[in-house]
Amino acid sequence: MNRQRRHVLTLSAAALGALALNHRALAQTANVSGPIRIVLPYPPGGSTDAITRFIADKLGAALKTSVIVDNRPGAAGMIGAAAVASAAPDGRTLLFTNTALIQSPLIQPQPLYKPMTDFEALSLVADAAQVLVASDATPARTLPEYVEWARRHAGSAYGSLGVGSTGHLYGELLKRKANINIVHAAYKGDTAAIGDLLARQLPAGFVSTVMAKTYGDAGRIKVLATLGPTRVPSMPNVPTFADAGYAGFESIGWIGMLAPAKTPAPLVQRLSSEIAAIVRSPAGTKILVDSGMLPRGSTAPEFAALLKRDQQVWQALVTESGIKLDS
Repeated sequence: MNRQRRHVLTLSAAALGALALNHRALAQTANVSGPIRIVLPYPPGGSTDAITRFIADKLGAALKTSVIVDNRPGAAGMIGAAAVASAAPDGRTLLFTNTALIQSPLIQPQPLYKPMTDFEALSLVADAAQVLVASDATPARTLPEYVEWARRHAGSAYGSLGVGSTGHLYGELLKRKANINIVHAAYKGDTAAIGDLLARQLPAGFVSTVMAKTYGDAGRIKVLATLGPTRVPSMPNVPTFADAGYAGFESIGWIGMLAPAKTPAPLVQRLSSEIAAIVRSPAGTKILVDSGMLPRGSTAPEFAALLKRDQQVWQALVTESGIKLDS
């Protein structure tokens, strides 16, 4: 074998060796080294908590590691989100949250995080519409009837899942569009809001579709109208806000999983694909549909694009609704 051929073979072997090392390194960066903590910025109980724990169980099995759920409620989801934003980008701390990730900082004079730069999108889990309902003590059975009732009862309260949440923003928008004087009451979850609605301590409020259907079908609350561009499949007889005569309530919320910014791309891709597979599985689809949500299971880039669009949509709505931090 001549010297030139030996030189070529040596270079080829070195290149193959380097490629193998790169593949091994890539595989290592796609594995989570240790237990995973999923931060849920809302209290235990309710459909979102159940979904988070379902995903945690399946993700742990897929990655062959333990996955726990850490409930950290407060500040309309900002406390839990901020904890993830400051965590190490090693795949061991994840955030399962909703649209409030984008909404809350828009009305805070000193936000605890920057939603567009402090996180890596992993997967959009589901679209999650909300529903305006009224307590059994409130005579209104339709949205127009509620508006008329609210005009006669100035200062009556409406509930939402926190300051800056979808329900809060749309409640303030309804206040302007219908020219009614209603006062916002913030709750840490729809379980607490439903409790006050059932106790007739809260006249009306925005809750999840599963809560609206469960207690609406039982005749314990009145289901008035749904947010979003179309009716909710599980409640086909409930009109949208547009159906009831109020346009501008078409954007809906979502739930999804994120990681801290600068999480390595191979790890983002691995987590994203595993979460999407869980969401699209028969069991994942069932728990989401049963919760009144539309399963998605997106790629990381698809979810990142949604976050970017949402930033613009909710900023415009904050401006239009005139919402203030102290409202």
